[in-house]
Amino acid sequence: MWTSLAFAVVGAIHLMPVAPVFVPEMLTRLYGITPGDTTLLVLLRHRALLLALVGVLCLWASWSAPVRPAALLAAAINVVGFLGFYALYGNPSGALRTIAIVDLIALPPLAFAAWRTLARS
Repeated sequence: MWTSLAFAVVGAIHLMPVAPVFVPEMLTRLYGITPGDTTLLVLLRHRALLLALVGVLCLWASWSAPVRPAALLAAAINVVGFLGFYALYGNPSGALRTIAIVDLIALPPLAFAAWRTLARS
């Protein structure tokens, strides 16, 4: 039960920024940028789509144990990867700091899910 809850929490965190896939104007609210640059618009909407994919995979893993290793790998690469880039670029403020904080919040349930998933293997 606790493993399922951990995957559900990580999944919900990854689904939070999905709005720009459907409403590009949300980019201003989420990231503090205006969607005037087409390249940036495409990249950030694609980012939202990929985060949604990780979120759906984690939610699926919350009730299907065979999916857990793949969900764990996808979520870990995303969370640790973003935090690594965030640190590499000097911990910038603004919207990126908010994303980093949310990813830090995702780390404990992700670590718990990893421990429970890998301990059973």
